[in-house]
Amino acid sequence: MNEEEFWELVESSGSPDNCSPEEQCVRITKKLSGKSKEELVAFANIHREILCKAYTWPMLKASFVLLSYISDDVFEDFRNWVILNGKKRFYETLDNPDNIASYIQVQDPVEEVTGEALLYVCDEAWDGDIEDLEEEYVYPEDPVIEDDWPSEKELKQEFPKLYDQFWDEENVRTLN
Repeated sequence: MNEEEFWELVESSGSPDNCSPEEQCVRITKKLSGKSKEELVAFANIHREILCKAYTWPMLKASFVLLSYISDDVFEDFRNWVILNGKKRFYETLDNPDNIASYIQVQDPVEEVTGEALLYVCDEAWDGDIEDLEEEYVYPEDPVIEDDWPSEKELKQEFPKLYDQFWDEENVRTLN
């Protein structure tokens, strides 16, 4: 499996425009079921590489603007959700995270912007011992982000569309 096949599989599962991320992951799991160990490991490793590509300072800040909160798990779920939006949107979002505002269709981002289930599709598709898969997974090291946290004004300037659509001062105060 290569990156193009990875994206074809993700995109053939639907998109957050027309189904939940969980439904997409169920479809991906079904498509992965019966694949060889090598194919599953390749899918998982490509997924982790792509997830690592999205570990950027702009993506971290955009995640906070959208979700009003940040943690390692929240940021990982957010990046998985962006992946579930497909290759074109993923790379456009990497280029400019404010692009999320042009395609996001959720009422409550805190509840709906999640892609956690994508982390487990290979494990769920595999009918053998999970440890047999996991011992071959490659975990790229996330980059170190060392920068001062921006002010609300700076976030609004960097992500004007996301900020206007989703900034929730009350959530920022209560979730942090």
